[in-house]
Amino acid sequence: MIKHILFDCDGVLIDTEIVAAEVVTNWLNSEGVGIDIEAFIRDYTGKTFSDIINILKGQGDLNADLDLSLVVPELDNEIRDNQRPIDGVWAMLDSLKTARSVVSNSAKDYVELALEKLEITHHFEGRIYSAEMVAKGKPDPGVYLLALEELSLSPEEVLVIEDSVAGVTASKAAGLKTIGYLGGSHVRKGHANQLLMAGVDAIVQDHAALTHYLSDY
Repeated sequence: MIKHILFDCDGVLIDTEIVAAEVVTNWLNSEGVGIDIEAFIRDYTGKTFSDIINILKGQGDLNADLDLSLVVPELDNEIRDNQRPIDGVWAMLDSLKTARSVVSNSAKDYVELALEKLEITHHFEGRIYSAEMVAKGKPDPGVYLLALEELSLSPEEVLVIEDSVAGVTASKAAGLKTIGYLGGSHVRKGHANQLLMAGVDAIVQDHAALTHYLSDY
């Protein structure tokens, strides 16, 4: 029996994956990395900025001495200034009868600000689980395992809503039933197939479809 719903934030509640792709791609280009928005969306959506930068450092595409503590907050701030809701998010959340939390690769203060801007903070009652609380972000399952522990829930009592391959990989590794969400403006042709290959249990196109799906819980 499902007792709790775990929502990813970026790309599910707020439409910032495309903003992140634009901001980080522009920054990478300024650092001499030849990547465009489509490649960034394909290869890095759902990963933390720290992980992305470390991957590119490891490949020799970025300076190994680059200070993450300076770069990541600047990228976060630019994206934070451009947060916007995904159409239908308010009606979807208002329709729910099941308790819910946010499980995100973004910093906790970033998620808190996003929820405040959207005026949906009350839906989650402070239950925000961030990758900064664990050793590794998604696709590692650590943040989902943390949520289960903190909420005193077993995997079969939880339903996850995710939009990225990294997020789905994390939730499925934690043993959680996962719905793939396609309503963000970063979603491209073939994304549903990528989520299915990552192991999602079902696909929904937008918040209207998600509302209908969740009406059974």
